[in-house]
Amino acid sequence: MPSIILSKNPFRDAERYIQLKKICAPESWADSINRMNDMILMPFIVIFLYILRKADVFLIASTIARTYQVWKDFVDYTHLRFEVQKMLIHTKVVGGPFITTNDPRYLPYVFADAVVRTT
Repeated sequence: MPSIILSKNPFRDAERYIQLKKICAPESWADSINRMNDMILMPFIVIFLYILRKADVFLIASTIARTYQVWKDFVDYTHLRFEVQKMLIHTKVVGGPFITTNDPRYLPYVFADAVVRTT
């Protein structure tokens, strides 16, 4: 059976995952729509305004910077989501978890603890 390649620093990954989850998977639908706007809609609007020669340099630069940051956060979140999933699988394989939490938001720390204890 092939082994799972785990993170070298699981607590750092768990912390970053929790931070990015608040941003990339918000509980409010308004925040989700705002995020989709920054990722998809605003770049198209700026391209359209540029074609019409109505967009200034600052609008273009700020939109590019914001779109880049939003997509970077989303890609990092997706990668860390799979890392947390691997930690969850490892925790179950080794018979864990060894600690508990009352708040499901902090479960990635529980999985990171199991990885640190067993590797």
